[in-house]
Amino acid sequence: MPAPTPTDRLRDRFRGCLLAGGLGDALGYPVEFMPTADIVRAYGIDAPVRLAIRGPAVISDDTQMTLFSAEGVIRAAQRMRNRGLCDPIAVLRNAYLRWYATQTQSALASVPHPGWLVGERRLWVQRAPGTTCMSALRTLSVQPHRTPTVASPPNDSKGCGAVMRSAPFGLGIAERGRAFSLARDAGVLTHGHPSGYLSAAYLASVICDVARGAALPDAMKEAHALCRREPQHEELLAVLDRAVVLAAGGPPTAAQLEAVGGGWTGEEALAIAVACALTADLTSADGIKAALWRAAAHAGDSDSTASICGNLLGASVGAAGLPADWLAELELREVIERLADDLLRTMDRGQALDYGDYPPS
Repeated sequence: MPAPTPTDRLRDRFRGCLLAGGLGDALGYPVEFMPTADIVRAYGIDAPVRLAIRGPAVISDDTQMTLFSAEGVIRAAQRMRNRGLCDPIAVLRNAYLRWYATQTQSALASVPHPGWLVGERRLWVQRAPGTTCMSALRTLSVQPHRTPTVASPPNDSKGCGAVMRSAPFGLGIAERGRAFSLARDAGVLTHGHPSGYLSAAYLASVICDVARGAALPDAMKEAHALCRREPQHEELLAVLDRAVVLAAGGPPTAAQLEAVGGGWTGEEALAIAVACALTADLTSADGIKAALWRAAAHAGDSDSTASICGNLLGASVGAAGLPADWLAELELREVIERLADDLLRTMDRGQALDYGDYPPS
């Protein structure tokens, strides 16, 4: 068998990042809102044998929005390739409005520039969509000429709805500074507090480097440096520093994670995910399962924290390092893999994709 090429390795990490995000999401979705004691009583301390711990292993709005982020990155690259000019935030805005249409059951004819992803009817189901995302996108849907920015934010929300969808920016943008900026500006479309959109930017920077072979601690140092240039970064970096100290003591307990926060806000969700990812045993599928379960089995936003942790782990080990039995149960696996592959194909204005699948609008 020939040795894997650099492109093969990158494809494996792109797939791993999005697939492991889906695994964490599907693992955490059934236990979100449950007290820790109830989670332990129902499912135990150790990672469950099956991904589907209660009914089918379905994804939530976290993975749904992540897929539309990936689609937006691809379509922005398509427009740049075909027309030479592109406002990527306008393209991403339309991508999120397509997701919003799936959640409000809008007629497909009313969706801006459809493409293939919004036609995937398995996405047209509500899985606890975030209130802030829904309200912000509702406003954007009726104010087509308004684009929120860091200077003119839509609200003061620092919920985790921006960070949980931002991994594709780090995959599809090969330079960490650009990935950071795009994720920040896409995050502020819905979340106007610095800890909301800077957590998204931070994760994109980390994913950019880890997917290309950097160790997680080294990638975090680079993301820290980018974040320090931004106004009002102090809260985010302080919480992340606490997560690093926590991880130095070994795999955190649920009580220790809950001391960081519930994961409902951007900085807390990212910190919990980082603490679990830094302490993961990356040498075995069982080690990946254990880290994802730690990120999910706490009294907080379990699907978001485990999904972000999965993005970090999958970018590190690739799809080949993920538990095959869990992947076999994951809803929309083939859709996730297609988006990952198409992100790689179009990265940095590379290969052109089908116009009908990704209209460069």
